[in-house]
Amino acid sequence: MINILADKHIFKLKRYLPLRDVNIKLFDPQEGFKQIPEQINALFTRTTLKIDQELIEHFPDSLKFVATASAGTDHVDIPALKKNNIAFANAAGCNARSVAEYVATAILIWAEERNISIQNLSVGIIGAGNTGSETQKILQSLGIKTEAYDPPLQERDKKFKLASLGEVLNCDILTFHVPLTFNEKYATFYWLDEKKLSSSFKLIINASRGGVIDEKALLSAFQRNDVDDYILDVWEDEPFFRDESAKSAFIHTPHIAGYSIQAKLNGSRQVAESFCNFFNLEMPEPDEYRNKKTVHIRQNITFQKLLKQIHPIADYHRKFSRLIGKPKDLKKSGFSRIRTKHSLRNEYKTLEIPDEIKQKFEQINQLQQ
Repeated sequence: MINILADKHIFKLKRYLPLRDVNIKLFDPQEGFKQIPEQINALFTRTTLKIDQELIEHFPDSLKFVATASAGTDHVDIPALKKNNIAFANAAGCNARSVAEYVATAILIWAEERNISIQNLSVGIIGAGNTGSETQKILQSLGIKTEAYDPPLQERDKKFKLASLGEVLNCDILTFHVPLTFNEKYATFYWLDEKKLSSSFKLIINASRGGVIDEKALLSAFQRNDVDDYILDVWEDEPFFRDESAKSAFIHTPHIAGYSIQAKLNGSRQVAESFCNFFNLEMPEPDEYRNKKTVHIRQNITFQKLLKQIHPIADYHRKFSRLIGKPKDLKKSGFSRIRTKHSLRNEYKTLEIPDEIKQKFEQINQLQQ
């Protein structure tokens, strides 16, 4: 038998594991642990647990495999794992569509509120990987002009045509889809800094990692009207955040852009598949997970209210607002509670929306493609 220690919040993980061959012990990331129990062979976690050199030094000799059920890996010291002969896996691209839908929904709600035609907007997408590409796809389907900027990708693939820095900084909106890196050639830490914020933007969105944007510089640019609005789903000192940055945000949410049923299922399936391959186990064929949801909508609903009904972004914003001004311990527990207790949403393509509503609001059809 192979012994697994797993974050209890990894969605439906057991349905993808060969339960006859494994023992699973769950842990609560809020409580954490100073030392992993002996005889544990595999660790499954999320972004809430920092796997650094200090923790790795306390790993038992039996631990040979670590996986994070997330696309991002900046919470994991991958070189340290490799140095200790521990295999690593993540779920690259698992939440790409979910994040793209968050960005598109946020832009549509913002444009409706500010009475701006999206056809007159240009969006600069920083990072053209799985999530950035999906974001570009959905925005283009809505008729929004986009420019993608990704120097590392362009360096790897000369055929990939991307925007220059000047072109992307000339866009009305910037949205970020990059990992947080510090020492690489194209480091992303504080990529959007005071100098780049000297340009004028209608909207800034960060749904990638806190620290990609210098929040103090962003707030200063907002206060001097160089940035009209900004939307933050991630924060520099997450789960803590600056009250002033949160209060001034058009939308503020607790790192949930990638939180959909489909994204969570993708993440669990991908890391389970890597686990089974590593330990030479046969991955089970799970029963079909029903993910269709019928939406009941009033005939006289407005487009903005429709978006807020079928996507919980406004509900997350409202709950997050209650944490502003709270002490650090309440911010931390509240941030985690919203992320773990709120019902996961369905992605747009799985929603069954009445035809008359889709005829009335053509953009819903694009969101469901």
